[in-house]
Amino acid sequence: MKKVLFGIVTITALAVYFFQTQPHTEAVGQAEQVDPITAEPNVVNKKQPNKGSPLQIVNDLKKQISLCRDQSQQQSTKVQILNQSLVSFFVRELKKGTSVSTLLKYSKLSELNQRKYIALLKDAIVAEQKQQLNITRSLNELANWQGIEAIKGFTNEKLKEVIQQLGDNKHSPPGLTLSVPLDENVQKETLYALLSNTDTFTTYVQSFIKLEGSELISPATLFVLNANKLSLKEFEQAISSNQFTVNEVATAIKNDIPNEYIIALLQQVPVLDAMPLYEKNTVLYNLADIAVSKFNLPLVKALQQKGIVPTNEPGLFTGLDVAIVNLPKSANLTLAPLNTKHTELLDYLKERGYKAHSGNANNDLNSKGVFFVNDFIYQQGAYINEQDNPAQYAYFSPIEEISNAELPKVTTADNSDIASFLIDIEQQKNELQTRNNNCNDLHKNLRTAEQLVGIRQAYNQVRNANEEHGDQSAAVLHAIDPVLANYWYSMKSNQISNDTSQSTFSEYLSKEQYQKAYEYSLSTVLTQAETDTLFYLLLLKPDDLITIWQSRVEPKLPSKLTRLSLFSLNDWQALAEAGFDFSVTDVYGRDVYLQAMFASNDIVQFLIDNKIPTNAKKRGVDILDLALEQSYKQGKLSKAVPLALKLVKEFEPNHLARVARLKMFYPEAYQQLIQLNPALKPAKGTELNHYMFNNH
Repeated sequence: MKKVLFGIVTITALAVYFFQTQPHTEAVGQAEQVDPITAEPNVVNKKQPNKGSPLQIVNDLKKQISLCRDQSQQQSTKVQILNQSLVSFFVRELKKGTSVSTLLKYSKLSELNQRKYIALLKDAIVAEQKQQLNITRSLNELANWQGIEAIKGFTNEKLKEVIQQLGDNKHSPPGLTLSVPLDENVQKETLYALLSNTDTFTTYVQSFIKLEGSELISPATLFVLNANKLSLKEFEQAISSNQFTVNEVATAIKNDIPNEYIIALLQQVPVLDAMPLYEKNTVLYNLADIAVSKFNLPLVKALQQKGIVPTNEPGLFTGLDVAIVNLPKSANLTLAPLNTKHTELLDYLKERGYKAHSGNANNDLNSKGVFFVNDFIYQQGAYINEQDNPAQYAYFSPIEEISNAELPKVTTADNSDIASFLIDIEQQKNELQTRNNNCNDLHKNLRTAEQLVGIRQAYNQVRNANEEHGDQSAAVLHAIDPVLANYWYSMKSNQISNDTSQSTFSEYLSKEQYQKAYEYSLSTVLTQAETDTLFYLLLLKPDDLITIWQSRVEPKLPSKLTRLSLFSLNDWQALAEAGFDFSVTDVYGRDVYLQAMFASNDIVQFLIDNKIPTNAKKRGVDILDLALEQSYKQGKLSKAVPLALKLVKEFEPNHLARVARLKMFYPEAYQQLIQLNPALKPAKGTELNHYMFNNH
C-alpha cells in the first residue's frame, strides 16, 4: 500500500527520513445550501426601524433565531455528552457482569433508534475490553522497542528524531494518518529482537501510525505478522518463552497466517476465551468467530478442541450470522457463487444447530426469497430470491431462522439501575428537544412575518401543478410567481437524462483525447448527457473544447447553466475570448443573465456591454426579479437594479409584488427605486411576493 503524504509542517522530517510521498484525496463536502428566505439581510439602514414595524418584528425574530442557533449548537454538544455518559454507564454494567443481551433488552426505554443504541453499546464493549489491555498513545514506546526495523524504513533513532520534531504533540497530530508496511526483507535477527521486549511485548501503541494488517502495534503483533519468515520449527522454538494474547491470534487469522503457526501460537496464550480487539470497532466475541469470518474450518475445529466455539446467542448474533455476512456478495446483497470452503463451514454450523437471524423477505405471487440480516452486527447480510437464484435458494431456505425481535424487550421501566439510567437520560434529552421545538416555531413565525413560503412547500406546489397540468405547468406556475416556473424547469431538467454510463465520447473527454472527441462530434449526435458533460468541461477548458462545442453535428442546448454562477469575471472573459456565444440558453430558454446575477454585477455589466440579449417575457424569473430580491436580502437597493432596468422595460405583477415588499420592509430603498423609475410604484393593496428564488 502506498504511503500517505505528511501534511503537518512539524513532522515533515518524518517523510524525509523514511517514506515516499503520495497524493491523498481530501473529502470535499458540499456546502449546505441556505434557504434564501431564512438568510438574514445585511441591514444597512442608518435609521433604526420603527417599533412594531414589519421590519422590527422580523429583526426581533431573527435575533431570537440567532440565539436559538447558538443554543442548538450547545444542545448538540449536550446530547453528545449524554450519549457518552450512556457509554460510560454501559462500561460500568459490563464490568459488573451484566450481559450484552440484558443491556439490549432495555433499548426500547431509550428514544435512540436501535442502530444508534447498538452502536453506543458496541463502543462500550470495546472501551471495557481496552481497559483490560495495556494500550498507550505515546510514540515513546515505539521508539524504544528492539526490532522496530520490522516496519519498513523505521529505526529507533529516526523515530526519536520524529518525536523531537513533534514537540508537545507526541500523540496523534490532527488530520494525519500514516499507513506503514512491514519490511518484506526483514532479517531473522530483527524478529528475534522483537521477542526481547519482555516488559512491553504486548503493550499496544495506538497512534496516527497504522500498521498494514493491524490497527494496534506491539512487538508481539510485529512478530506474528512475520511468522512465515521463519520455519514452523523456528517459530515454535522462538515463541516458547513468550506469552501472547488473543489479539495476536486474531491478527494472524485475519492476515491468513498458516494454520500450523496459529495452532502453535495458541499454546502460548494463557486466556483463549477473551474477546480480541484486532481492529477498530470490531466486536466479534472470540477467536472462533474470527475463524468463521475467514471460513477457516480447520481452525474452527482446532479451537473447538480447546473449548472455544462460535458465538450462539439468539437476539445477539450467531456464528452462522458471522459466516453469512462475510460471504462474497454484490452491493445489492446478491450472493456470488459459493465455493467448497464456504459451504463446508456453513454445513458444519448448520449440523451443530446454529440458526441465522433474518428479516422480512420480499414475497409476491411470482417469487419468494430469504433475507438474512443481523441487527447487532449491522453488516451486509444476504438476500436470496428463488426466481433469480433457485440453486442458492434451495441451499439457504432450510436454514433455521431467528427473528431479530426474538430477544424480549423491556418496554416499561422496572426497578433496575439500567431502566432508571435510561429514563433519566431521556428526560434530559426531552428537555433539550422542547427548547429545539420552540426554536422551530420561531422559524414558522418568521416566515409568517415575512409573508414567505419555504422552498419545500414551494416544491410541493410545483409537484401538484405538474400532476394536474403536465407540460402546461410553467404557464400556470408563472402566473402565481415566476419563481415556481423556475423550480418546475429545474425539476424537469433533472429528469432529462439519468444516463450516467460512460460513453465513447465522454471517455475521449476524460482522457483528454480531444481530436477523437472532435471527430466523434462531427459525425454523431451527442446525447443530452454527453452535451451536459461537454458544456461543463468547456467552462473549465474553453480553449481546448470550444471547437468541439461549435462543431457538433446537431447542437443540443445544455440542461442547466447553473455552473456559470460559480465562475469569475475573468473566467467569463476567457470564454468570450475563446469564441463562446453567451446568447446560449438552457433547454427551457433560461439565459445566462440569471447566472450572472448570482456571480457578480460586473459580469452583468460585461454581458450588457457585449449586447447579449435577454428575453424579459420568458416564463420564470428575470434579472429584475432577482435584483429586487437581492435588495430585500441586503436591506438596501442593490447595485444590480439600475443594470436590470436597462434590460427590462415592461413591468409585470411579479415585479410590482417585489417592489411592494421593499416598500413594506425597507421604505428608504423603495423611495430610491421609484426615483429611478416611477412606473415601478405598486398600486395600493398590491400583494407581496410569497416566494424567493434559490438558484439550483
